[in-house]
Amino acid sequence: MSAAQRLRTPTATHPAVSNTPNFGYPLLLWLVIFANSLFFIWQCLDRYLAPRFLFLSLALIVSLIALRKELLQHGHWRLHLFDLLLLGWYGLNLASAFHAMSWSEGIFFAQKTLLLFTTYWLCQQALTNQYRLTKIHLTRITLGLTWILSAVVIGQLLLAISEKGLDNEYLYAYASGLNGNKGLASDFLFFLLVLNVYLHQEIKTRKVYYINMVLLLGLIILLQTRTVYLALLMSGVLYSVGRYILEPTFRPEFLKRWIPVGVLAIAGLTVLVFKGEGSLSERLNPLTYLESASANERRFVWYKTDLLNADHYWWGVGNGSWKFWLPSKTLQGAYRLQEKGIVFTRAHNDYLEIRAEMGMIGAVYFILLFVLAAAALIWALRQHRDKAASILAIGAGLLGYCFIQYFDFPRERIEMQVILAVFFAAAATYGGGFWAKSPGIELPVPLRTPFLGIIAVGLLYSTLIGWFRVSGEIHYVKMARAYQKQDYNTVVKEAKAAKNPFLEYNDVGIPFEWYEGTSMYKLNKTNEAVALYEKAVALNPWSFQVLNNYATALATVKQFETAIPIFEKAITINPKYDEGKFNLAFSHTQLGNYTAAMDWLNKVDTIPNPKTPDEVQKNKTILTNLANFRTTIQQKINGTNK
Repeated sequence: MSAAQRLRTPTATHPAVSNTPNFGYPLLLWLVIFANSLFFIWQCLDRYLAPRFLFLSLALIVSLIALRKELLQHGHWRLHLFDLLLLGWYGLNLASAFHAMSWSEGIFFAQKTLLLFTTYWLCQQALTNQYRLTKIHLTRITLGLTWILSAVVIGQLLLAISEKGLDNEYLYAYASGLNGNKGLASDFLFFLLVLNVYLHQEIKTRKVYYINMVLLLGLIILLQTRTVYLALLMSGVLYSVGRYILEPTFRPEFLKRWIPVGVLAIAGLTVLVFKGEGSLSERLNPLTYLESASANERRFVWYKTDLLNADHYWWGVGNGSWKFWLPSKTLQGAYRLQEKGIVFTRAHNDYLEIRAEMGMIGAVYFILLFVLAAAALIWALRQHRDKAASILAIGAGLLGYCFIQYFDFPRERIEMQVILAVFFAAAATYGGGFWAKSPGIELPVPLRTPFLGIIAVGLLYSTLIGWFRVSGEIHYVKMARAYQKQDYNTVVKEAKAAKNPFLEYNDVGIPFEWYEGTSMYKLNKTNEAVALYEKAVALNPWSFQVLNNYATALATVKQFETAIPIFEKAITINPKYDEGKFNLAFSHTQLGNYTAAMDWLNKVDTIPNPKTPDEVQKNKTILTNLANFRTTIQQKINGTNK
């Protein structure tokens, strides 16, 4: 067997160092992991999501070009079972986009899975062909991201503490890291911690390693994200117990250092939980979670999602469509969703969201990917005890990822998908012998260039999508500012510029036509507003705000019979929507249906136990409007009787 053949042998835990390092692999790693994790465009609606989608698409194209010759000459070209399953996962996501409510949202989610597969496949090639070089650069990248992100989060925490202390709700506004919100920042800090553990043998001094661990653990605790606390606990148990069982040389260190440190940490946290004050001690206490507002809200959303899933069992409602369909099961029972107008755009449970959008078939398929990755790692542990620490670190990372995606939404975020791709690539590399025994396809030489070409075309399509979404979001931000200033002519102009085939909604699923329609309505161009609202309803038929505005415009042009069932649909979705009840009372009054008008007024609710000045004022306004409305209707009834 030649040296080149040995480098491509899938049964090895990892190949020997290549004598001819290829600069394309470091370029891939620095672009895809380091630069992508830091990239953002501040003018966008979401500074991180669409910009990183665009950047990663371009980064992968550049990497493919740089690695083309290396891949064709020395690449591993047997697509084993896990490779094929990931390709199939992309295909299933792509197919799901075709029956989604919105093509723009469906294809956006589908192309994320292409980015996942391509990142995974190229990182696997890097680990297989240039293992040592890859780990060296992964270490530098991990150290760089650890220090940069920690510095950003520390700065944000200091600012928050100087104003409000470590109040959890206040941290949402301040401690977003470079990921969008504090929960996502905490997720990413956890994955950096896992990578530090995985690469601990590559870190030159133990002092740096321990500083990193203390720094990351401290920041994770201060960010107060219960999901990450759980992921940290479970992955830590797996890693430490696994090493204790598999590495006899590790046992003395575990007993002399790890156990005492762990006992002291648990004691300190226990004191903080039961003796401390504020949101930090409250959120560290697992006994408080089930009765917390966030837990109740999640249970509500998950319950409604289960109802939705029962109606769309096998294939779901289509990729990216959960946020549109959820209100179809009504928002009754959710305080913030009803009273505050809060819109949920994610299920905060990737398994359940995939189940809703891609049916039972998609959910089982998705879970199978993690099950097989775990099986490959278990095989690797049995075959390669000398690499137990590295293999266990990847396994702990995947376990933590599984817990995080049960309560969060890493499936949506590009940097999280890159981390998952790296974990999958490492699992595939260490479990090479496991996959060698599985079904696979050896791509012949004539098909290798077309294979790379097909991936490149898909990435170019993702680049196009990313460009449209970024440019659309920039116009949307301008539109939103104009809307706040009541500059409705500019709103119409920017809404038209923001809308494109790959971006039709704002971040909470409101179509851009709604903004156009509302601006036309404010400009007294009611007929144009009706036409635009009609399009908005077609794009999001279960937004009670959109339905209410459409029906209001119809009522303005005296189409009360058409408006009433639309108002009623809005009330069915949100039974607490008092504006819709007032509008129904008005419409029935105009038609002379005074009894029906009174019935709707009697259904208007005030906020029970108002806690804020805004809630108190809202109740006063509602009661005043009710009194005036009842007086007006009674006068009309008296006039009719005369």
